[in-house]
Amino acid sequence: LILAGAIGYFLARTIARNIVHVADVAQQAAAGNLQARARLESDDEVGHMAKAFNSMLDRITSLVSTEEERDTMQKRLVQFLVLVSDVGKGDLTKRGEVTADMFGNLADGFNLMIQRFAQLMKQVRESAERVNRSAGALRENAGQMAGTAKHQADESMKTLGAVEQLAASMRQVAETAEASSESARQVLKATEDGRVAVQETVQDMQRIRSAVQRMSKQVKALGDRSLEISQIVSTIRDIANQTNLLALNAAIEAAGAGEAGARFAVVADQVRKLAESSTQATREIADLVKVIQGETQHAVVAMEHETQAVEAGSASALRTGDVFKEISTIAERSAELAQSIAAAAVNQTASTDQVGRSIKDFTGGAVATQKATDSARATVEDMVKLAESLTASVAQFKLA
Repeated sequence: LILAGAIGYFLARTIARNIVHVADVAQQAAAGNLQARARLESDDEVGHMAKAFNSMLDRITSLVSTEEERDTMQKRLVQFLVLVSDVGKGDLTKRGEVTADMFGNLADGFNLMIQRFAQLMKQVRESAERVNRSAGALRENAGQMAGTAKHQADESMKTLGAVEQLAASMRQVAETAEASSESARQVLKATEDGRVAVQETVQDMQRIRSAVQRMSKQVKALGDRSLEISQIVSTIRDIANQTNLLALNAAIEAAGAGEAGARFAVVADQVRKLAESSTQATREIADLVKVIQGETQHAVVAMEHETQAVEAGSASALRTGDVFKEISTIAERSAELAQSIAAAAVNQTASTDQVGRSIKDFTGGAVATQKATDSARATVEDMVKLAESLTASVAQFKLA
């Protein structure tokens, strides 16, 4: 649309310049220079009019013989000069008087040319007005697009930072879980050594059983007292994976081992705290992604557990051996759970890294989109200026 308007305006300016040239030649002829001629080779209405004007001057030169005829011719040329000058200044409402002589033929051709020229300028003006309206709408849309692209780029950068923080936390969880697995293996070895020692103790106590009846009664009394373990478990919501749940299970198993599992319980508690830190990071990510993909909720209920074991007496050596055997089984299971935690943390770290790379690519695309929209906005601004300039130039012509 702008190209069409610009081409029309260029044609209009060309015609206007040619009309001014014809006016200059008419002025020279009116001043008495009958040898002046219009030098236009175009094949449009102005070119035809110039040729007709030249032919008229040729005829006038051959026909004028008296001073009176020369004065009459000059007056007619002055009238034509005024008409051409007015049109050259932009007044396209002017028309020449059509008479029966050669000036009438010239005026008729000139009127036809001005009519077509006025129609062309009207089309140019209408095109300029449409360009102005379209350019205004484009400028508004470009501004909205630029704002949206900038907002997306900013949110993507924030999300990328949160994902990188989560990835670092998950790597720390994996390292701690591996250390927990190693501690569980050490606990398992210690419980095996204890079980062997208990077996030797059982053999010794069997030999002196008759001498310790009173102690046996006391041990029995103590053995009748049960060991109560209270478990308080709260349901947690889904986080990146079941790291917190695995850590909780490991802690529960360690608690079941009693004092022998105390060291592993400390390690498992550290894993749980790191998992809670990961949960907090996941919540922060959910808040940042809420604008691009919608609001999601990750509510995490921290599970606190406390196991209290009160041993009111000393059990028999055989029962002690069974307890150590149970401790050995729990320690083995704890080692497996710790290994599962480590594997799960490694998998989540890999997934988080992949998410980070994807968000980084998206961020790059968002930044590129922002630059493209800024460039488009600048182009639209240039188009608006061009349309305004075209409108102002066309406004110089009087059409009605």
